[in-house]
Order: sequence, then structure tokens, then C-alpha cells
Amino acid sequence: MELPSRKHFLPVLRRIYYSMKFGLFLNCQTTTDNSADQLFQGLLDQTIAAREAGFDMITTGQHYLADYIQLQQMPLLSRLAAEAGSMKVGTGVVLLPLHQPVDIAEQITTLDTISAGAIAGVGIGYRDVEFDSFGIDKSERVGRFEEGIELMKLLWNEEDVVYDGKFYSVDGVTINPRPDEQPPVWIAANARSAIKRAARMGDAWFVNPHSTVTEVKELKEDYDEVRREQGDDTGVPIIRETFVAESREEAVETAEEYLFSKYQQYIEWGQDEAMEDQDDLHKPFEQLAEDRFLLGTPEEVCEQIERYEDELNANYMLPRLHWPGMDHDVAVECIELIGDEVIPNV
Repeated sequence: MELPSRKHFLPVLRRIYYSMKFGLFLNCQTTTDNSADQLFQGLLDQTIAAREAGFDMITTGQHYLADYIQLQQMPLLSRLAAEAGSMKVGTGVVLLPLHQPVDIAEQITTLDTISAGAIAGVGIGYRDVEFDSFGIDKSERVGRFEEGIELMKLLWNEEDVVYDGKFYSVDGVTINPRPDEQPPVWIAANARSAIKRAARMGDAWFVNPHSTVTEVKELKEDYDEVRREQGDDTGVPIIRETFVAESREEAVETAEEYLFSKYQQYIEWGQDEAMEDQDDLHKPFEQLAEDRFLLGTPEEVCEQIERYEDELNANYMLPRLHWPGMDHDVAVECIELIGDEVIPNV
């Protein structure tokens, strides 16, 4: 009888022995000179590589009417769940005010059923074109967001749900099936008021990749205060732009080629206006990367991640290591290097 391979046991052993969890943030966008088929195959390859490298989770984002070729989140994650093995699958994030929360609650329940478990990452959204094209007044997004979270939690946890809000109402309804346990709700937030809302309404603040460690540390004081009042743990999952290579020079050069243009696109979309410091993203790459991106050799990146544990109580690190236009083989090599020399050492 053929014995299971080392690759079969390695991801399980890593999850047993290492406290920091790792999730791969899959970039579901590519430049328009590539094809959707190429993008999908690359994401498939990255998912398989992450599974074999010992990652704990995969997630991907959501935008509509992007300037890139973009694959939509729910069908993409559903397909990738077939390759995810024991990795959890999460939305990172679903733009909740654009959607009916009954639909999202059932979609995430389906993800939970077909995978090793689902995490509900939700965000409020910021792009005018998305709200305008969905016929939703952007001024309503906070109310829709808060009601959406409240209603989804009720649907996951209770039968015969009655909810009468300003935007959403149900009368004695039950979703079937309901999950055995409520999917954790990770709330993306940038501004101080939004971070307090994440602490109050969610299971975790889903920290964005745009803020520096120094900025996150300051904002997390408010988050921790609210969480302590609720008697809850203050650990947070953090998305970071990441590239690991045999030398720091190679890591920085690779990231700069693809990542700087991505951040210029964020500015055009208005992401800077959603930040606590609206000038923060308007910097040359070297300054932009400082205290914000994880770039370097495996040893250097391990040291940086340990800082996140010590200063921010980060319990889930989600590297995003592929950006529009980058060859997927380069990303796979980086995933393998993280699996071999980063995950076992933090």
C-alpha cells in the first residue's frame, strides 16, 4: 500500500505546531492585455501551492466595473474551494451595502458547507461608480452595512427571524441549512469611527494592507478598548502586500514593478479618501513600502511578522503577493518559499 506523501502531512502538522495562521489573499484582477482564463488558471495554481505550503485560508476581494479584468468573488471562491483541502475560504471582502444580506448569508453558508469552513469578511465600499451603478445612494452605506451585519447574524443563529430595519425587513424567516456555527465576521475598516464599529459589531477588525504598522498600532488602541469592554480577544487578521525572495533587492524590485501602479489605481478610485490620513498613499514607492509592506528574504520577513505579533497581536497574516500583470509562476515560487522558510519559523 502506498503511504501518504510528505506533502499530505505537512500542512496539518504546521497547523498543529504554529500559532500564527496564514491566509493567502488571492488577487482576482489582471491587466486587460491578459485573459480571464489565464487569471483563473493562475489563481487555481496559487491555491494548490498554498494548500501544499501549509496555509490556513484563502480569500479574495470584490469590486465591480473595475479597470482590470476581474473575476467575481463568490463563484471564484466556490470553485477554488474544491482545491483548498483543509484551508478555510473567506470573503475578503464582500461589499455588503451593495447586496441583500439574506442572499449573502445564504451564499456564505454554502461556502461553509463546501469547504473546510467559511469566514465572512465584509466591507462598506467606497467607489462612487459601484454605488451609482447598483442604484444605491452612497449616503446610505453605513445604515445598510450595519443592518446587513445584524440581519446575517440573526439568520445564521436563529430560526423564525423577525427583523424590521430601515433598509431590510424579514418576518419569521429561517435559512436552510443554517451553519453549525456562525461564520466569523471580519470587518474591514480604515477610519477610526469604522474601526470602533468593527470592534463593536464584528469578530475581528480585518486590517487593510494600506496602513502602516505605526498607524494600525495607534488605531488599534481604540479597537482594543471596545473589545475589552465586551470581554473579547483583541487579536486581528492583517492583509499585507508581501514578496519574499532570496535577496531583499529581488523582493523590492519585483514588488515595485507591479505594486506601485496598483496603488496609483487605488488613488484614482478614491481609496485615499477612505484613509485616516488622506495623503498617506501619495508617496514614492520606497516611502510607500516603509513600515507597510513585507518585502525581503525569508529571515527578514519572519522578523517583520514577529513585530506584527508583538505590537499588534496579529493572529492571522494574509499576504497578497500577486498583482495585476505579474506572472503567476513567480507568485507560486513565492508561496512555496513562504511555506518552506517563513511559516515554520514564526
